[in-house]
Amino acid sequence: METKTPYHEPVLLKEVLKWLKVEEKNRKVYLDATVGLGGHSLAILENSDTSFLYGFEWNEDSYELALKRLEKYKERIKLYNQNFIFAKEILQQEKVLVDGILLDLGLSSFLLEGSKRGFSYQKDEPLDMRINLELNLTAKDLLHRSSYEELVTIFKKGEVPKAESLAKKIVEKRKKKNFETTFDLVTLIKELYPSPKRINQILPIVFQSLRIEVNKELENLKKALEDLPEILKPGGRLVVISFHSLEDRLVKEFFKRDGRLKVLTKKPIVPDLTEIKHNPRSRSAKMRVGERI
Repeated sequence: METKTPYHEPVLLKEVLKWLKVEEKNRKVYLDATVGLGGHSLAILENSDTSFLYGFEWNEDSYELALKRLEKYKERIKLYNQNFIFAKEILQQEKVLVDGILLDLGLSSFLLEGSKRGFSYQKDEPLDMRINLELNLTAKDLLHRSSYEELVTIFKKGEVPKAESLAKKIVEKRKKKNFETTFDLVTLIKELYPSPKRINQILPIVFQSLRIEVNKELENLKKALEDLPEILKPGGRLVVISFHSLEDRLVKEFFKRDGRLKVLTKKPIVPDLTEIKHNPRSRSAKMRVGERI
């Protein structure tokens, strides 16, 4: 039986190339801080045949797949199986400043559908949610080791409605039975939010809240935003694509207050109807761009 190579549709691809000023013969250096399966990286390399690209991909499997996908450009790329919080440190060691940085914060379809780490509430998988397995704490650990107050904080930070009720129900449930798989958590959520419409709204937010906490995503984003302008050349651009309000709020506020960057997008750039129809998961994407002064 033939195994299909995983594929993830890069979001706002034309817009990314435009705002990063990717051109055929521009001899620029780019940083893709979240390579994923290499969709944006591949397009940058294909559309600028003299440019060099540094890439960071934290997930082990995605990193290996990206290496294979970008093999033909191995002379013009350098990929790291690291979180993007290390980009500044590593590129400064390389004595490199870049012309453009892409930070695409979306979780790839591959991680949702193929990682078997419990990112999706639609599959019954172990409650893991670690993007990288070197992390010690899983989503299961969070549900069992966190106090009631800690759970409330996690869910409130994720803007989950009835955070106190959810935390209380988890604490009560875990006394009787362990949370092992995603469906164990889904069952509990369905008990607390009986309306089908409400359940469909709540499930992604709860899972997102746990994933964000397990991987320290907001803390890592804050650090990256502070660091990345330091490795941009004057006139270089930082392009950030976020997929939920917690991320977008951080990016918007950072761009507004950081004196190193000139904001080029008064309003976020969003996918057009054609892209949303082709790739429904792109509908929540918001892109903001800043230029190094």
